[in-house]
This record gives sequence, structure tokens and C-alpha cells, in this order.
Amino acid sequence: MEVNFYQNGKGLEKRQWAFNPLLFQSMAFVRNQFPDGGYVSFTLERGGEVHAIIHFSVEESGWVSLPKSPFGGVSVAQEVGEQHIQALVDRILGESSENQVTVYLPFPELPTTAGNMFVRCLKEAGFFTQFADLHQHIAVTPAHRLKEKMHDSQVRRLNKCLNAGFIFAAEPFEKLGEVYSFIEECRREQGVAINISESDLLRSWVNLEGVYQAFTIRDDQRIIAACITTHVSNAVLYYFLPAASTAYNNYSPMVLLIVQLYTWAAEQGYILIDMGKSSVRGEPQKGLFSFKEKMGAEVGSAPCLTLRR
Repeated sequence: MEVNFYQNGKGLEKRQWAFNPLLFQSMAFVRNQFPDGGYVSFTLERGGEVHAIIHFSVEESGWVSLPKSPFGGVSVAQEVGEQHIQALVDRILGESSENQVTVYLPFPELPTTAGNMFVRCLKEAGFFTQFADLHQHIAVTPAHRLKEKMHDSQVRRLNKCLNAGFIFAAEPFEKLGEVYSFIEECRREQGVAINISESDLLRSWVNLEGVYQAFTIRDDQRIIAACITTHVSNAVLYYFLPAASTAYNNYSPMVLLIVQLYTWAAEQGYILIDMGKSSVRGEPQKGLFSFKEKMGAEVGSAPCLTLRR
């Protein structure tokens, strides 16, 4: 395989793909995140087909993969071996010159991300782990209900929500404004910043057709819990922007939302729900981690590797 280098995607639109990259390494996602350019890409290609790809945002502080997505890293086809990844890393080092290079990686078990071999190649090239975030995910097994993986305390909350008659819904695009306003208000009450503007979410929803979906729990017509998901791949669903009304703390409607989301994901054929990070630059968010753990989430490590020059 040969390693190729592209600036702002020029030339990549002519390439064929040997596999479907994860959403965050797809050209559609990168073009949406960087409409004015300012990024570079590296590929592994054979016979004019792309077998692996990684993108870097070019910033004053150096190259970063990727600052505007849950993770960067490399997305690869199944046949890519460690010798190919090593060649990719060598080319990155050559092209980045004197720039600092930073890579935010997903947890290694995430499908089509080169797993631990990318970390090994980066470390052999001189990268070091700047920090590692706690990452949690739920394995979707259609033969088992999520209720079977949950802590007893969460099962009791689930039953309380069911007895109250709360309603789960996958919301249409027309309801996104209402859902976003609810999430924004919940975050404001908790003193937590929301990391995407409504306009950016609307633009992404339109530009990346079929990728985003909003889910809610309602008490009659009132939203009491919500989240947004993204279709990362046919196997992986990413869950983010969760929010629940403090007025319903005695019910914990987010428990019902996640249980229903799990059922929906199983019906759609997903095998993993990415619940995101439960730490900030390596510092655990104990309450968030505990909640996800009690919902049946497994834990992994999502490292950030840096090469300083």
C-alpha cells in the first residue's frame, strides 16, 4: 500500500473506498466541520482505493486529530496491517515537520480504528500519552434486555417511570429546536456548558443526512429527558447531549430513555452504544461514571497522544 497526503481534501473526492470509514473520519463529516479548509489528510491506498484515513486540523499550536469530534485517530479497512500503519505514521512525521502533533483516540475496541496497533506505532515514533480519559459503552445484545445488565436501583427507577406512563419517542427534525432548547435549559440549570450551538447542530443534521437523531421522554407533552445520537457506523451508535429535568429527579427519566434507546438500537442492528467519556483530560467525573456503570456500561480507556518537537 502507498501513503498519500492531501490538503483540504483536494483530490480525495476522486478516490474510491475499499471500506466505510467511521463517521468522524468520513469526508462528509470533515467537510462539514471544516467548510473553510484548514485540515490535512493521510490515506493508505492500493489500486486507487482508500484502505485507511486520518485527518488533522492545522492550528497555531500544531496538528490535532481531531478537535471538533468525539475522537480522531485512524479509520481502517480490515486487511490493513501494522506495517501499513507504521508507514502511515512515518509519513505523518515527515509532513508535519516541526509541528506538535496530537491525536485524540477512541477506546481501542471500537471497530475499524486499528485498535492498539496504532497506539504502538505512535509510541515507537516518540509520541507519549498526555492523558487517558475514561470511556464507557454498552454492548447491544438483542437476546438480552438492558434491564438484565442494570443495577437493581436503576431497575426500580425504570419501573417507576413505566408506571408513571412516560412516553419515549424518536423525534423528527421539526422538533429539534424544542429538544435543543430543553437540553440547553437543563445544562444552564446545572452550570454545564453545551458544546455545540443550535445552528451548528441544525447545519450538521441537514448536511449529514441520516446521521443524527433526537430522542425524548415526555410526560404527556412535556419533555422531561432527551439526548441526541449519531450514526458512527452500521455497528456503532454514539449518544451525546443527554439532559433530564431536575423537577423529575425522583423518577430519573434518563434511565427509561437509555433502556428504550437500547431497544431501538438493537432493532436497527447496532452492536454497541458509545456512551462517551466520563472524565475531562483524565480527571474522572465520578457521578457521570457511576450512572453509566449502573446502566450496564463497560469501561475502556481513550488516550490522547502527543509528539512535541
